[in-house]
Amino acid sequence: MQDSAWSGGAAISPNSRYLYIPSFEVVYQYDLWAPDIEASRDTVAVWDGFSEDGFFSTTFYLAQLAPDGKIYINSNNSVSYLHVIEQPDLPGDSCQVCQHCVDLPTKNSFSLPNFPNYRLGHLEGSPCDTLRQPPTAAFGYEQDGAALRFADSSYHDIRSWRWDFGDGQVDTLPSPVHVYDSTGGYEVCLTVANPRGEDRVCREVAVVVSGVSEATEGSPVPDRVGIGNGKGGARVYPGLFRERFTVLLPEGWLPQEARLLLYDGLGRRVLAQRLRAGTNEVVAEHLPAGVYFYVVEESGVVVEQGRVVKG
Repeated sequence: MQDSAWSGGAAISPNSRYLYIPSFEVVYQYDLWAPDIEASRDTVAVWDGFSEDGFFSTTFYLAQLAPDGKIYINSNNSVSYLHVIEQPDLPGDSCQVCQHCVDLPTKNSFSLPNFPNYRLGHLEGSPCDTLRQPPTAAFGYEQDGAALRFADSSYHDIRSWRWDFGDGQVDTLPSPVHVYDSTGGYEVCLTVANPRGEDRVCREVAVVVSGVSEATEGSPVPDRVGIGNGKGGARVYPGLFRERFTVLLPEGWLPQEARLLLYDGLGRRVLAQRLRAGTNEVVAEHLPAGVYFYVVEESGVVVEQGRVVKG
């Protein structure tokens, strides 16, 4: 590669397919599985011009693949930010380079944290090897509406994966994307195996699907989905609260089985409350500060969804 950069780094995606080269003002991606690797070069990021204190540029320098499956990039200046490649296993712009997205507590000059790889396979013939053992299952996920992107983070020589998404669907990819058909809480389980055994881990995830099915004839459910469309749906306020917030059902809605479901940032349900006509006070003083996602439903039909923040 020839360009005018005087500094740069390199990192390879978790699936070993894509090579990333931060090169001062650009980040290149190469497809290592392509017949002509050099010809596969794609520019996936161009420095946006952001500078700290109006002087120190957050240009691209060293890169490192981290245990969470993302690639972190520092700058060749004394700044308090790191860049992140969110989906390094995906081609082109789909890899999602997020510039200066990690705000460090102090300024960092040229250095990049070292992430030792404790998940390598065992070394054949080593008398002191301790890595030849059954697997340990672990995973994370990111949510975009009804679609959840799951990322396997299991370790110890994983040979096979089996995902159970809690809705009757399964998959055997290491890091699949799954789309749910309806709103609700689902128990997602991952089972991994190697020649020495298997392990299973389960997590509950909350899914909110945009749009609702038609209400049955005579149902008092308002025709509102989402926030701010002026069609008379439930109102949840204030957006920032300390101990409690309010759910207001509009005039004319006589609830039958209306309820509020509240989920934390990890998708775990932390509160469920039946709703009556008019004003409903929700006491949440026991919850820690943070962002919470709510669903208001009537007889299983979603009529409102959004988020509130506890300060």
